[in-house]
Amino acid sequence: MSQDTNKINTSLADFIWKNADDLWGNFRHVEFGKIILPFTLLRRLECVLEPTREEVVKTFGNLKDSGIDTDIILRQQTGFPFYNTSEYSLQSLGATRTRQNLEDYIAQFSDNARVIFEQFDFANTIARMDRAGVLYKICQNFAAIDLHPDAVPERVMSNVYEHLIRKFGAEVNEAAEDFMTPRDVVHLAIELLLDPDDQLFIDNPGLIRTLYDPTCGTGGFLSDGMEHVNNLRDRYSIAPVIIPYGQELEPETHAVCLAGMLLKTLETDPGRDLSKNIKLGSTLSADKHRTEKFHYCVSNPPFGKK
Repeated sequence: MSQDTNKINTSLADFIWKNADDLWGNFRHVEFGKIILPFTLLRRLECVLEPTREEVVKTFGNLKDSGIDTDIILRQQTGFPFYNTSEYSLQSLGATRTRQNLEDYIAQFSDNARVIFEQFDFANTIARMDRAGVLYKICQNFAAIDLHPDAVPERVMSNVYEHLIRKFGAEVNEAAEDFMTPRDVVHLAIELLLDPDDQLFIDNPGLIRTLYDPTCGTGGFLSDGMEHVNNLRDRYSIAPVIIPYGQELEPETHAVCLAGMLLKTLETDPGRDLSKNIKLGSTLSADKHRTEKFHYCVSNPPFGKK
């Protein structure tokens, strides 16, 4: 990563983290991350849905009482495997009924997106922020940040998530490195894993391969695996397809991974919800993929542990 890119990542993460200034005094340091991270994810999803928001709301209003299953229709309209049917956005929640409107906004996400906020216990967080009088301010802060993938590419956003998690760990005097795999390690591992099969991909146009990470964290290995083949599209007549699978122990990092997977689409199957492949729980004691087989497996256990 170049020094300039690293500065951009850090600057954006620091800008987002400045919301902690508005939380100061009402919340403990240990709670900052569980407030700032879900708001960051919410804004990211909101920016992606913004271009189709009015169309989706109109379609849902017209069809909700028709008995028609709107799920497939709304996914086609957004171009992603998730949607939101609320008329609200962070910008339009209002200052008088902010809590009620935000709760409605979250509730109108499709199930696969709503689970992200459930894992942060976001409803209770919203209630506490409302009682403390800081909810509207934080909503306005995040409404002013453009986190659309066109403005903040996935790799940059991944670095921002990890910076925030590391910052959160430092604030509570925890070993934040337990959560992290250094990005250079991620990139190198994926190159070593997939490079030997480049000729296989070339000889078999559109070859489908599965990539599994049993300790996937925020999804760095999985995202890099998909990006690896996308960056080499000009070498293939039909690009190969990497389908990610993973499991993560920590609910918060699992939620970050889910959000990332919701923003990914497969050219050969654009309606496929890749977030369904990411499971929550301990791979050692409750392996959610125990009946599956995969073409590739890559994993890095907690990097700061002996």
